[in-house]
Amino acid sequence: MTDGLPLLWQYSFSNYNEKARWALDFKGMPHRRRSLLPGGPRAMAFSRGDGTLPVVDLDGERIVDSTRIIEALETSRPEPALYPRDPEERRRALEIEAFFTDRIGHDMRRVAFWELRDQRAFMADFLAMEQGPAGRAQIRAMMPIAWRYIVRRYDFDEESYRRSRASLVAALDRIESERNGDPYLVGDQFSVADLTAAALLYPVAMPPEFQYELPDPPRSEFLDSVHDHPGRTWILETWRRHRGTSSAVH
Repeated sequence: MTDGLPLLWQYSFSNYNEKARWALDFKGMPHRRRSLLPGGPRAMAFSRGDGTLPVVDLDGERIVDSTRIIEALETSRPEPALYPRDPEERRRALEIEAFFTDRIGHDMRRVAFWELRDQRAFMADFLAMEQGPAGRAQIRAMMPIAWRYIVRRYDFDEESYRRSRASLVAALDRIESERNGDPYLVGDQFSVADLTAAALLYPVAMPPEFQYELPDPPRSEFLDSVHDHPGRTWILETWRRHRGTSSAVH
């Protein structure tokens, strides 16, 4: 906690961390953010064992995992709601959240990192977002060791990359199937389902509403292949209509 405000420990670039940021902002909840450098001492402390980011310190409790963070925010500040009130719609929204969180978010990360594995300059700028020249230099120096850690922790190889590409296309297809021409995946208003899908797949669209300055990406075989997919158009439109402004306190 800082000054009694919720404190978000995050990686600025991460799709899972964006899910938590978006939820805090959607709730209009003033909070502070601490952006960590991957591989730095504090980041590694959060990553011990099964640990991960994002982490939120809220009401005296440390909450790990984007899904648990949203659940806690729904309890702490019920309005505006991310969980639909109708029981069946809520069940569907939570099922979609789980699908994208447990599977597709990891596929997005795997595809992005695999395609960028030889783009050292871009990777340094991307991973050290907000960390300045010193952070970028540190990331560049660490990349050979960091890549071996990433491969081991997240199961990166050519075969898994190909499987993840297919899963991402199927996820974009599912977006179109679930919404069936409507603006939202469940019901007639924005919910945790929309937030989760749009946040975890943000690298597919690189939306201008992203709150941190994204470096210009190199060409991506996968992104080129889905550029005209209607699911990508939905992601861009969802960001434009619903991302809103930051409630972070500086």
